[in-house]
Amino acid sequence: MKKDLFPAIFHRSHPSLHVSWIIWSTLLLGAAQVPTELPGLVSFYDTDLDLGEIEGVFQFVKATSEANIDNYNVYWGSSATVKLLPFIQLTANGLPPSYTVPANTLVPSSATHFLVYSSNSFGEAATASSLAFTDRHLPVEGPSAVAFTDTDEKHGEVTGTITITRASSESDITDYVLYWGSSPTSFLSYIVALPVASSPLTYDFNGALVPTGGTHILAYSMNAHGLNEASIASVSAYDRALPEENATSLSFTDLDLVKNEIGGFITVGAAVDESIITGYALYFATSSDGPPGPFVGLATATGSDVAYFLPTDTAMPSSYPYLLVRSRSADGEMDNGIGIPLVDRYVPQYQAQAISFQDEDLLSGFIAGTVEVTAAATETDITKYGLYFADMFQQPVSLIVDLEQGSYLNYSIPAGTSKPSTAEYLLVLSGNHFGYMTTGVSMTLVDSAYPINLPSQIQFDDLDMDAGEIGGSLTVMRATDESDVTSYTAYYGSSSTADSSTQVQLIGEISIASLPGASTSAVFTISLNTIPPTATHLLAFSKNAVGESLSGISTSLVDKTNFFPTVAVSSVAFADADSVVQQVGGSVTWLAPANTAGLTHYSVVFAQDASGTGRLTMCASIAIGIQSCAIPLGTSLGSGLSTFTHIIVFTNNGFGEGPGQAITLTDLAAPVAIVSSVTFVDTDPGTGQVGGTVAWAAPANPAGASQFTEYRVYLTDDGFMPTNLQLLGQSAYGIDTFLIADGQVLGNFTHLGVFTKNAAGEALTGSYVAVVDRFLPLLAVLNLFFVDSDLTVGEIGGGLIWDEPADVSSITHYSIRAECGSQLVVLGQVSVGTTSFQVPSDTPLGNCSSLRVVAQNDLGDSQIFAERSIEDKSIESCPNVSEHSFSSSQWRLVPHKGATSKWRLQGVRFYEDALCTMQIATVPDRWPRRANVLPGAPFAVPGAPVLHEIFKLGVPAGGAERPWWSSGVPCPPYEPGNSSAPHCAIGYRWESDVTGTVHGLGTTGQVKREGHQIHCVELDQSTVPGAFICNFCHTLLLFFWVASLF
Repeated sequence: MKKDLFPAIFHRSHPSLHVSWIIWSTLLLGAAQVPTELPGLVSFYDTDLDLGEIEGVFQFVKATSEANIDNYNVYWGSSATVKLLPFIQLTANGLPPSYTVPANTLVPSSATHFLVYSSNSFGEAATASSLAFTDRHLPVEGPSAVAFTDTDEKHGEVTGTITITRASSESDITDYVLYWGSSPTSFLSYIVALPVASSPLTYDFNGALVPTGGTHILAYSMNAHGLNEASIASVSAYDRALPEENATSLSFTDLDLVKNEIGGFITVGAAVDESIITGYALYFATSSDGPPGPFVGLATATGSDVAYFLPTDTAMPSSYPYLLVRSRSADGEMDNGIGIPLVDRYVPQYQAQAISFQDEDLLSGFIAGTVEVTAAATETDITKYGLYFADMFQQPVSLIVDLEQGSYLNYSIPAGTSKPSTAEYLLVLSGNHFGYMTTGVSMTLVDSAYPINLPSQIQFDDLDMDAGEIGGSLTVMRATDESDVTSYTAYYGSSSTADSSTQVQLIGEISIASLPGASTSAVFTISLNTIPPTATHLLAFSKNAVGESLSGISTSLVDKTNFFPTVAVSSVAFADADSVVQQVGGSVTWLAPANTAGLTHYSVVFAQDASGTGRLTMCASIAIGIQSCAIPLGTSLGSGLSTFTHIIVFTNNGFGEGPGQAITLTDLAAPVAIVSSVTFVDTDPGTGQVGGTVAWAAPANPAGASQFTEYRVYLTDDGFMPTNLQLLGQSAYGIDTFLIADGQVLGNFTHLGVFTKNAAGEALTGSYVAVVDRFLPLLAVLNLFFVDSDLTVGEIGGGLIWDEPADVSSITHYSIRAECGSQLVVLGQVSVGTTSFQVPSDTPLGNCSSLRVVAQNDLGDSQIFAERSIEDKSIESCPNVSEHSFSSSQWRLVPHKGATSKWRLQGVRFYEDALCTMQIATVPDRWPRRANVLPGAPFAVPGAPVLHEIFKLGVPAGGAERPWWSSGVPCPPYEPGNSSAPHCAIGYRWESDVTGTVHGLGTTGQVKREGHQIHCVELDQSTVPGAFICNFCHTLLLFFWVASLF
């Protein structure tokens, strides 16, 4: 509970600032008689414009003396003297009599006057003041109809006669009024008013401009009181108009290439203004500006250029060599337009007579040689011939050359000219400047070339076991496509590269025609005991009439004997590329022996030792000339005693396996160990930046291939399956922390990840921790307010209040400081969510000039803050009037700044002096047992049954706690002069009934008021924020009641 002292503040500027209590006066009564004084001038103006109804302010001048008048009785009258029905009664209270007649008040039948009589308890005056009132009303009926037709053809103007059909009853109509309207019921602008006596009831337009948005003509009835806007006659003001804008352009290209026929797209450029244009009429015409001939068609206007398709095979109109376009609207078309000449585009009708060509380029896919063309028998309309490559349908693929008519028609195709893949013909089309014929003369294009389809395979197995001699079958597998092959040839060769330069000696040639139809190979027989020439390979080629293929295929020439190989490979190597433990993958490589004669292939095995125990073949036959074997990733090394530890590469010939070269098999595996308990606390105060120590619990580090040597720390975009990682650094095994320097930009990363690593790579997964970007608050409290309530000079005390920022997520508490010269003195600290701080009374002011509230978190202070200058208050500085003479029997308290939650009080005390020492009696402590000593009664807005307890004097007996009075709702701020009655108030009235003298019973009905002067108020308030009025001397308003103002 707070005990707060409020030196009194008085507001006397206007009666509306005080409580509206009505003071009644006693009247002296004279001799009994009816009134003779009459009211003065009576006035009334009807504002209800419905017939038979009135509304407005009825008033009259009060009688010269109202001493004998209690009321004024008002009647409906049929004349200035004849009453019909009572209307109202107004009290004679000295104020100007006035009555607001409600809307839709019905006027009684025959009523034409108001009669006003003075009256009292003895009756009415004999005569009355009267007023003949006017029931103001609009015309009951509107015009029956209105008609208009535009007779001109100019856009935006109208000409013609508007004809109004009269209302069936014109008794209350003085005029008919015409308006332009934007709809049948919405008027735009005034046209004219026609008196009801006009005959005929018409109005003529002559080139009148149509206002923007004008679509209708509206007719209203009118009288002196206004327009009847409920009964409107309207007609659509259709503006008949022909276009005034031509198309901006006209173009046509004939796509029908037959002579004397046309067809294609006609393109019309949109007019600059198409507001009334609905389309463009197209005509054949005798000249560019007409007159028009046969109608072609109509292109609908779209707001942009439009196209109209003239069908092909349309006959060229011989008498109309032009195309004309005219703009058209809904009311017709322009009498002029724009035109262009019609051009009939056509191609020749006669083909060249013949074409011949012999390919002289012997490379497949390329041609060269002379094309000879025989001109058409009739060259009418022909200016050139087009030579084309053509497809299987004899349609042009690509133009080779244009040959001018009348010139030498032969053409030499240069060597190396590429033949399009789809070209199967040479085609010649007759042409002119409009184009080419669609058909012509053609010939099959034969590409003369060496074969490009090679034998698919060559095999030879020596059956002669004598050294230096061979014998057996040389098998050449036929080409898949033999379209350009007539035979196969075989040679001894000096290299694996099969071409003419490596051919040593011909073995033989076999024609395709000699092979059985179902055979797949050509077999050359080499007799036993054949001593081959100096050669290393056997070669095979395809052949046709042009010659042999430029390249062929080969196989090694192996002279088999009855001896095992005696030579071995060298420099065997293998690097494991599989990161999984007990699995390998990669390439085994070696160097071939210096002499590979007689060798047929190499073989590669895994073994449990260098001798080949438990061997497993990985590559069974690697051809001589190839020196590598691919081991698939994921190849198992086995387990236990069956683990493979070596790789061995063997040489082989037709007799068997030769010596092997072995190396130790090294399993390189990525770590499988995963750290745990990753932690990180950001110590960088910046937003969007982090810094601090990452720590983790080390895992067991197994011996063997997966043993790790270091840790790697990453920023990641996820804590489960990250897709984006940024390496921050590494720590050696044995160091379980990593320092991130302040200033590390966080970007879009959300987590930190720690992975184990060795020479084979990183563990497939890591451990993660979410990154919380901790930063200094960048916010300050709002609306900081403080007024010193310690009235001792040189000391301060009181409530410091503020509003929190909208977002307090980065704030943990607020630090309250005083700026004292060059030093900041910390007064205290409150948690976030708190909006006030109580500066203790008697706090020395010293050289302190301001109070400051700084938002904080555990990283430090916000760099922005709120500050409030200190004003050292004293009794003299508060706006109290200590020597005033205002005395009243009723006083009330109103919170000036309001209470944000609800105002709660437990005690109110009034004092005569400004230092709150002379308390004024209110409710005795033992009341109501001593009701006769109660000097008055408390009141409040809103009221409550505990009010008497709040105003009791003294301390409750037995240490009991007084109940609380609460406003129950928030108290909005109250501004004197700008607000209506306050929503929250509490006060006391020192008033009581005057006791009667007859038999000591009852009261006289009079009120006894005891006036008091109040200079100080003491309140016991709640300490809950929002439930008390801050203890500043200007936040509580004290009002007193003045009877003379009411």
